Amino acid sequence: MPRPRKRSGSRSIEKRLFILCEGKKGKSEYAYFESLINSCNFKGKKVEVAVIDSKKNTGRELVKEAKKHKEFPEDSLWVVYDKDGYTLHAETFITARDNNINIGFSSISFEYWILLHYEYTTYSFTKCNEVISYMKKKKYIDYSKSSLEIFDFTKDKLSTAITHARRIKVHQKKVNPESTPIYEYNPYTNLDELIEEIFKLQNVQLN
Repeated sequence: MPRPRKRSGSRSIEKRLFILCEGKKGKSEYAYFESLINSCNFKGKKVEVAVIDSKKNTGRELVKEAKKHKEFPEDSLWVVYDKDGYTLHAETFITARDNNINIGFSSISFEYWILLHYEYTTYSFTKCNEVISYMKKKKYIDYSKSSLEIFDFTKDKLSTAITHARRIKVHQKKVNPESTPIYEYNPYTNLDELIEEIFKLQNVQLN
């Protein structure tokens, strides 16, 4: 265990995990992870887990912002963004790798992760609104980009979403050349990896 460094109240902090979202405070991505973190029990743990409110709105800008919050080698920084309407993926991923920053990436959008709570699909949606319309058509959830209670509506299906996310990663590796970067996959998400890291900090194991 690394040496105690920060203090929060009367206890030392030995592990920090920070999330920066493309969707700023008041948007569904930020609200989802903030609610997920609030649902966890970190009482008695020497950890700090939080979503950082950032004014940045592209993957590249968020990675640069994340670098400023990485004070110690053990800090885990995650940038959450998606493919929808963005093109500078290669630069974003390289900068993140060089600075030991994790990327929680969804293609075509964060809404694909929400859809995985309800079904597994390999369909390549072309834009965010198409995923939202599909979920409404299937009567899964009345979703909007400003949904602040999205985690509460979907948390009972979280294990299903994680299983589906693992499955889509296996599928994409099978159907794409080994050299294909993940930002060229559609559909794709690895938000399950971020969520599992959060749960690991409170010793919750997911099957």
